[in-house]
Formats: sequence, structure tokens, C-alpha cells
Amino acid sequence: MTRPIILDLTPGAQGMATLLAALQVPDHVRPVLVLFSGQPAEVAVALTHARDLLHQYGLDDVGVHAGCPGSLTGGTGHDVPAGQDGLGALNLVQAVRACPADSVSICCSGPLTTLALALVQAPDIATHMHGVIVNGGAFYVHGDATGVAEHNIAADPEAAALVLAAGVPVTLVPLDCTARLKADAVWMEQLEPMGRKPASVAGRVHAELVAARNGGARGSGVDITLRPVVPLLALLGPGLFSGHLAHVDVERRGEFTRGMTVARRMGPPDVQPNALVLERMSVEAVRGVLRDLLLSVRK
Repeated sequence: MTRPIILDLTPGAQGMATLLAALQVPDHVRPVLVLFSGQPAEVAVALTHARDLLHQYGLDDVGVHAGCPGSLTGGTGHDVPAGQDGLGALNLVQAVRACPADSVSICCSGPLTTLALALVQAPDIATHMHGVIVNGGAFYVHGDATGVAEHNIAADPEAAALVLAAGVPVTLVPLDCTARLKADAVWMEQLEPMGRKPASVAGRVHAELVAARNGGARGSGVDITLRPVVPLLALLGPGLFSGHLAHVDVERRGEFTRGMTVARRMGPPDVQPNALVLERMSVEAVRGVLRDLLLSVRK
């Protein structure tokens, strides 16, 4: 069975690598919508590149759109969209409704604003979702937004809390699991065959990965995270990961703890798990799967 998937990506080399990897396994997954959320200029570049990439694969019917900017509350503390055009969420609603019940998986590399707004606008789409895989949270490691909060959750805690409460199967991939997954020099050397035809799809994505490493603040060759690819790889290779069911809460009020995620394995009888939290991955195996997918590109 080929599972329909929606990729909610952040712009940049890792986002393009995620999309390209997803297109190498058409017997397993097929993108039905691609979203990019981030800085407007970066999103505009990513949209153009993604549409061209999909065109090369004869997938012009796959929608490529900008996700919702900002956060659900706009920092006002009120649970209403602030400054949202809502088009990203509308595109998401339409794509999910077009899929059969319990069929579509959504892989989220960044904040959950677009998905949360879609669930507010159309709660019925939850019945079409097989699951949501999210890069988010930090439990036993230092956060990358604050000391206790991971960036994607901290960017929109209300959205994260809403998705976790929606009754949709959620797989949460925290920093604890992904911190060591990087594009190091050895891995990049293994990808060198991608760059032998610079004008090809593979060559362009390889060039973006090289540029991302060479553009590091500390100079050339700085390892970059491969975290944006993890939701897709967790869907394709769940055996490469291990975790546990937990009830995850998102702190939304604390002055110093906003965006913090708290997981409870055990609790009162009325507290049920709302997420599968992935604790560990086989880093080398995951990098190997991604490498092999990218090297299989023939376009």
C-alpha cells in the first residue's frame, strides 16, 4: 500500500533533501501536499525549487504552498489566530479531506501552527489522519530555544498543545533523540556521487547541502543537523527508533518555562497517553538510509 503523506517542511537544504528522499520510495509513500514555513524570502525560494523538483517527477498535481506564518496567538495570549491568512491551513484541510479515512500521515519538521489551525477550522480531518510525526520537544537535554524548550514547540506552544489534544496518533521526536544526527564530513563524502551532474535534481540538492555546511558561522565544513528529515525516516523505518507511550503536556504560562514539554509515563487513571515519544535512534543506520535514498536519485 502506498501511503499518502503531507510534508510540512522548513525551507533549506535539509527540507529539499527530505522531499527528494520521499520521492524515491513511491511504493511506500506519495506526497499529496508540501508546505514550507519560515522566513518569507526563504519560503519563496523553497516553493519554486520544490515545484520544479516535483515537475521532474511528473507530480505537478502535488500542491506546494506556504504554511501559516507566525503563531496561533501572535504572542497575545488569546487562542485566536493573529495576523494569519489561513491559506496554508486551508490547503492542508483540502488535501487531508481528499484522502480516505485513517490513511494520510503528516510529517512536520517545524512548528505546528499550520496543522493546529487546520484542526481548529476543520476538526473532522482528524478521522482522515493515520498519524502525525513531529520534530519537537526536549525532555532530558538542553533546549535549543531556551534552556528548557525546543525551538519548534517554543515557536508556538498553543499549536503544539492543540495537536496533542486532538485525538490524532502523534509521534514526537525530541532533541533527546536527534541531537547526534548530523551531516558530518564522512557522510558528505559518501554523497559525493550526487554532485557529479550539477544540473540534475540530485546535483542541485547536493549543492545545497554543501552550501549549508560551508555557510556555517564558524567557517566551512561545519556539521549541520539532519533533524528535519527525521519525521519522514521515522515513518519509513520505525524499527530504527525506540520509544515509549506518554502523556505529554506543553507549558504555556511560565515566564521562564514557556514551550517546555513534560512527559508522564504513569499518572492518574484518567490521564491517558497522547504521544509516542521516540527516545533513541540508530544514528548510523538512519544516516545510512538517508544516504542510500539520496544516492538512488536518477534525475
